[in-house]
Amino acid sequence: MKEDIRVSFWGVRGTLPVPGRKTVRYGGNTSCVSIKFPKNNLFIFDAGTGIKELSNYLISKKSKPTKAMIFISHPHWDHINGLPFFSPLYTKGNELEICGPLNGGMSMRELIAGLMDGVYFPINIKEFAAAVSFHNLGEERFDIDAIKIQTMFLNHPGQCLGYRLNYGGRSICYVTDNEMCPDSNRLYSENYVNKLTDFVANTDVLITDCTYTDEEYEEKIGWGHSSITQVVELADRARVKTLYLFHHDPDQTDDDIDNKLKTAQAILERKGSSTICVAPKEGESFDV
Repeated sequence: MKEDIRVSFWGVRGTLPVPGRKTVRYGGNTSCVSIKFPKNNLFIFDAGTGIKELSNYLISKKSKPTKAMIFISHPHWDHINGLPFFSPLYTKGNELEICGPLNGGMSMRELIAGLMDGVYFPINIKEFAAAVSFHNLGEERFDIDAIKIQTMFLNHPGQCLGYRLNYGGRSICYVTDNEMCPDSNRLYSENYVNKLTDFVANTDVLITDCTYTDEEYEEKIGWGHSSITQVVELADRARVKTLYLFHHDPDQTDDDIDNKLKTAQAILERKGSSTICVAPKEGESFDV
């Protein structure tokens, strides 16, 4: 009997948290996704403001001690500014490892310490009561228990990593933030597109940046994000089983996200694609 992997969305916005009446259905928190594996491995991808919702959930379940891996895609504000509010960091007996790419010559430990240096946040990492370790990642492959992990640098300003996890014949890809346009920046090339397609090929789950509508993207080429059509074409080309739309622009309302989902589903239908497209809401979970 196949054991489920549970993917939960705690924040689906990009760039800036946007609470309010126009974001009630999809939520206003920024990037955070958790993946719970059958052997109680808890992986957390990005630590935007959504990680506070995950923190509240873990407290409500009395999940102590907590042992988790936190994978940071890159240290732009919307991907790390919730980390100081993650309660398990302050509880003795918990074990957490924070992993991610070097940026600006700084290690992951230096980046998080800088976020909490007393100027930008009132307490520093010395207040962590949990056993917290840091690990710098590049493009590599490694295993954690029976989970195989692969990373890839994405086309985004600074150093940004995408992640692919393989476990028990299933795979999940977390690819945000990323741009697929010849005029964008240094990483883009035909080889890059082929490499990215191979990276996400045949995956069960692709969680990826679809920040802009096609019309919005024309005004924001080079900002490091993708349009809805680019994302759908990647998913179809790579034979992705389920595409999860993620990292929505802060100016987009719930209705705008509905429209992006309709656009994506219409493109896939025209192509005769087998890919299913979903726009997850904050707090939703899916079994893989």
